[in-house]
Amino acid sequence: MTTARRPRVALEQRREQILAAALREFSHKGLHGGSTVTIAKDVEISHPNLFRVFSTKQQLFRAVLEQAFDQIVQRMVVAGEAAGDEALQVMTDAWGVLMEDRDLMLILLQGYAACDDPEIRELMHERTQEVFERTEVLPAIGTDLAHDFLAAGMFYMVAAAMDLPARAEKDEWAGRFLDSGR
Repeated sequence: MTTARRPRVALEQRREQILAAALREFSHKGLHGGSTVTIAKDVEISHPNLFRVFSTKQQLFRAVLEQAFDQIVQRMVVAGEAAGDEALQVMTDAWGVLMEDRDLMLILLQGYAACDDPEIRELMHERTQEVFERTEVLPAIGTDLAHDFLAAGMFYMVAAAMDLPARAEKDEWAGRFLDSGR
C-alpha cells in the first residue's frame, strides 16, 4: 500500500513542477512560441516523459490556464464572496496583489491571444464567464459594476504586462496611470 502511494505523490509533484515551468515558458512565448523541450529541460525530465504527464502541448497550455483561473477565483472571487458588503474593495485589493505576479497576468493575455484554437477559446469563455457571473451576484455589485470591475482589471492586466508597476517610481506617466480610477 505504501509503494502505491509514492508514485502518485511523485507524479503530482512532477506535474506541479511541469506546470510552474510551463507557466514561465508560455506566459512569455504563448501557446505556439512556447517550447515543450525547454519546459522538459527546466524540470530535468526527458521530452517523452513530459508527454506522459500531459499528452499534448495544448493540454499543458490549458492546464496552466486552468491553474491561473483557479488562483484568481480562489484569491479574488472567493475572498469577495466572503466579504459581504465589502466585496468590491476586497476583490480590488486581491486583484492588486495578483497583478504583482507578472507571469500570471501574461498567461491570461496569452490565453486570450490563443482563442483561435476552439478548445482554448471555450476554456477562456467558460472561466471568464465564471468570474463575471460570480462577481455580478455579490452584494452591492450587480451586472454594470461587475463589468466595470472586470474591464478595469483587464486594463490593469495589460499594465502589468507592460511592467508598469516596476516602472512607476521612475516613470511619471506609469505612476499616474496606475493611480487613476481608484
